Amino acid sequence: MRSPLRAGLRDATTAPELALPRGQRAVPTQTRLHTRRIPVAMYIAALLLLPTLMVAGFMSAGLWANAETSATTQSGTQEGTPSGENGAGAEAPAAPADVKGSMTVQQVVDAFPPITAAQILGKLGAALNTPTSTQLKTLVEKGNSIDIPSLRTWLQGQGAK
Repeated sequence: MRSPLRAGLRDATTAPELALPRGQRAVPTQTRLHTRRIPVAMYIAALLLLPTLMVAGFMSAGLWANAETSATTQSGTQEGTPSGENGAGAEAPAAPADVKGSMTVQQVVDAFPPITAAQILGKLGAALNTPTSTQLKTLVEKGNSIDIPSLRTWLQGQGAK
């Protein structure tokens, strides 16, 4: 091995050595590429917004249907099914025991002809000018006189089917 004191001209021109002063450490050079952190709020917003937009896109394209839209489509295509004024998705009840809170006043009136909308609205404690497209559960929540099982019992007592 050669002594660094006796290094020749050839060694000095072809392979320069980097010498660090004693006591100092090597410091890496700063690159021009800087990374930026994504704020946590934007990351969370992206995680929530992306699936929502995908579902909305598929629903608008008709590739994704929820129970409400598919029930409305099915009941709208069936002829002879009383579906109320606004075409709500619930089917008409065959018996008073089949009455549900999601049904409208018009559906109950159509299913049980001897009963009028005024009688049902009066029994539920609603104003007589309430639209017949209102769901029974909404009327039960607003009024305090009767609930759905009591309405079923009343319908049976009125001689409905």
